[in-house]
Amino acid sequence: MSKKINSEIYPNSPLVEVIFEIRFLGEPVVECRRDIFFELVRQDYPKVLVPPTKEGSFVALEPYRFEREDSSSGIMLAMNKFSYYSRKYLGFNEFKKEVMKLINKFKKAYPKINKLQRNGFRYVNIIPFAREKGIIPLDNFLKIELQMPTSIPRKYNNISIGFVAETNGGSITTRVETMVAADETGEAILLDIDFAKGKNLSIADVRKYINESHKYARQLFEDLITDNYRMFLRGETL
Repeated sequence: MSKKINSEIYPNSPLVEVIFEIRFLGEPVVECRRDIFFELVRQDYPKVLVPPTKEGSFVALEPYRFEREDSSSGIMLAMNKFSYYSRKYLGFNEFKKEVMKLINKFKKAYPKINKLQRNGFRYVNIIPFAREKGIIPLDNFLKIELQMPTSIPRKYNNISIGFVAETNGGSITTRVETMVAADETGEAILLDIDFAKGKNLSIADVRKYINESHKYARQLFEDLITDNYRMFLRGETL
């Protein structure tokens, strides 16, 4: 296991989005009373983003988004799920505080939704890199060993892998992919960590779920990054 870090937030954190989600059996009341919930959050999340219609999709299952004016965070609400996302992460304590505030508003708008089918906590990290002699320097950032035949050299031009690991009562899905920046000015490694737990869940226990989810997701991140990269995240060196 990784050594405990001194600060919750790294100065050079690669986090671009953190998400907490709950899912439940589809309830038409969510769609019928979406305006009731919006009135409870309108002051902080005034922007309304309506999902586009897509062929083969079910409109009721596509979430509406209520965002802050600066798009730094928002809420997704559909007939069978609710989530909060932050693109300007100020640390877990602040994140959890906002989640619990919004969950209380959700319970006020939809008091009959008590049982949950799933909860999830997701870390989305973008790690910029420069190629070394045309090769991705994966070992500079992540401790991932790909077991390949000896005939295949450990010199990767592109990477796209994913794996699901069972944990105590849940599972963690991890994706590692290389990607080109949206403005095509450089490349980056996507490190996407998603902890999920299902079965016999209650909305009354969301505080416990988010604490547990964060613990597993953060620990996996710490276990995956190299010591040198951790020094860079702390603002020291690489």
